[in-house]
Amino acid sequence: MEELRIERDTFSLAASYSPGGPTALVALHAAGEGTRDSPSLLHLHELLPPRGFGVVTFDRRGEGESTGDATRGRFDLQADDALAVRRAIDVERVGLWGYSQGGWIAPIAAARSDEVAFLVLVASIGVTPSEQMMVAVERQLRLVGYGDDVVGRALGLRRRFEHWIHQVAPVRDEQLNSDLLAVLDEPWAGQLWLPPTLLDEEGVQLWIEEMDYDPRPTFERVRVPTLSFYGELDSWAPVEASVQAWRDARGDEVDLVMIPGAEHDLTLPDGSFAPEYEGTLVEWLRRL
Repeated sequence: MEELRIERDTFSLAASYSPGGPTALVALHAAGEGTRDSPSLLHLHELLPPRGFGVVTFDRRGEGESTGDATRGRFDLQADDALAVRRAIDVERVGLWGYSQGGWIAPIAAARSDEVAFLVLVASIGVTPSEQMMVAVERQLRLVGYGDDVVGRALGLRRRFEHWIHQVAPVRDEQLNSDLLAVLDEPWAGQLWLPPTLLDEEGVQLWIEEMDYDPRPTFERVRVPTLSFYGELDSWAPVEASVQAWRDARGDEVDLVMIPGAEHDLTLPDGSFAPEYEGTLVEWLRRL
């Protein structure tokens, strides 16, 4: 494995490159996993180079050993960085591998640049982040045993917050602000994924930029070979709507694979990555 330092105008990206032949993948992060030590990224370094495919992983801007301001939720900036990492390796054919939030970033980069030869996506969500989080909050709460009362309170608070963001902000809503603070005392507060207080004007704009992003027009602009995986038991994303979004955008030109018994990250209940995912990925790359 080679360590890379990709210098940009005002920051640098720290990357790890495992050479493997004339084809390589640059891996893009999920929202909460901005460094190279994510299990999904380490798995690629273990799986693909011995089979003839290179892998590049990197720390997201402002995280790990990369410098600069953090870009979590800044999709266009992350796409810029993905293309910068792609240019840093001298390989004939380079594609992007994107997981969850990375499944939004990778298509943006591919639609923007002919330097991206193909896409491999894991849990590429076909609705807005706002819509996805309504699904995720309910499923995560029910998985840990909460019933209709808590689910209704949580989703109701998210709806009120979204209404404030789009209809009222930046005017203060003291009752909503108080309710956001009060929910911090609830044992299920960690499954809500809302800020503890109302946002300032800049925060409102950043929230809208991220949470209102609609991936479907970008999917339609992708013209490279695309393999998109989904876990049958995904507890974070609306799988059927996401599959349909890719079908509507690309028809039979996208290869969609459902992995039985797998979660959002394509792991099985014992924590291992599904063998069907590994085998399908390697075979698809070989055919490519």
